[in-house]
Amino acid sequence: MEYRQLGRSGLQVSVISLGTNQFGSPVDAAGVKEIMAAGLDSGLNFIDTADGYGGGKSEEYIGAALKEHRYDWVLMTKFGNYPMGEGPNKRGNSRGYLRKAFTGQMKRLDTDYVDVYLFHRPDAITPLEEQMSAINDLVREGLVRYVGCSGWPAWQIAAANEIAARYGWAPLVVSQPGYSLMARSIEGEHMDVCRAYGLGLTTFSVLAGGFLTGKHKRGAAPVADTRIARNARAQETTLTDANFDRLEAWEKIAADAGLTMTQLAIGWVAAHPVVSSVIVGATGPAQVQENAAVSDVLSKVTPDVLAAVDAVGK
Repeated sequence: MEYRQLGRSGLQVSVISLGTNQFGSPVDAAGVKEIMAAGLDSGLNFIDTADGYGGGKSEEYIGAALKEHRYDWVLMTKFGNYPMGEGPNKRGNSRGYLRKAFTGQMKRLDTDYVDVYLFHRPDAITPLEEQMSAINDLVREGLVRYVGCSGWPAWQIAAANEIAARYGWAPLVVSQPGYSLMARSIEGEHMDVCRAYGLGLTTFSVLAGGFLTGKHKRGAAPVADTRIARNARAQETTLTDANFDRLEAWEKIAADAGLTMTQLAIGWVAAHPVVSSVIVGATGPAQVQENAAVSDVLSKVTPDVLAAVDAVGK
């Protein structure tokens, strides 16, 4: 397993990390324990979750599985995106809600600290100074080690870290955007600001909901019991002739390089210097082992392979 520095933090994290938005539903507590054990055996040390995944069950099941291996995992979780109750103050990034959210997360995760804590989405109502001050309090109290954001635009990352520098608060060291061969909008300004302020990317949706594994075929029904099969909208927007044209071209590039399509899709994301870790979900032990093994073939994603991928088009 390859390990990388998480932004400008002192943490070393596995280049492949475990995504858990399927924990709680459809993966039950026993399945989570098996997946996490397989992840550790495969060299993974970085796991990502959020308060709303599985209605809170993702954190609960992870907490139970973490008990014997807390110091083996770098635990990253998020707050603010999912309403966690009735009323206007049960979501967002305000000081009042942050503390309530974190208290609930600590109970579900059954831990006394979180390694990396992220704002899950931008909050257009709460002043940025309040957001950064409130999350810095958790760092100062020793409850959180490092902080970051998910889904924030470049300007907001820059503004937040300028505020943190002004007051001596903990800066953002992580940005978590969606990024894949199919979705490259963060290239340019977002990556530039992360380089400038020392944020490492922890990317999600790198397999485009499973499309980039190559398991779905042109003209055929989506593979049963997959994300795309369960999402009619995804079938309309993803399983198109134009997307299959690109996929089939990428599959040839992968085969010529001695890679599977999954390995190429993950390896292409990991090849970007600003990427610290690629978040890949798993619903079973074999899947997490397959994902972790991509670390062994990253050397095959050469500059020539990257150039060939880009030649296919964005």
